[in-house]
Amino acid sequence: MKGATILATLQQLGVMPSLSHPAVSNDNPFSESLFKTLKYRPPYPLKPLADLSVAREWVADLVHWYL
Repeated sequence: MKGATILATLQQLGVMPSLSHPAVSNDNPFSESLFKTLKYRPPYPLKPLADLSVAREWVADLVHWYL
């Protein structure tokens, strides 16, 4: 078996590689804005959520608050 480089595979599949810069915090301002909103909202969980149902409930509350 012979592997191809990521760039060659992307080109073969017709996928445009990302032009973003790795490790640059302001590369995607929309994502960064959402993360800041999440972190500075008062009920932001400081510890990991107990399970998937608790996480879903937290996200549902966030969406309701945001809209």
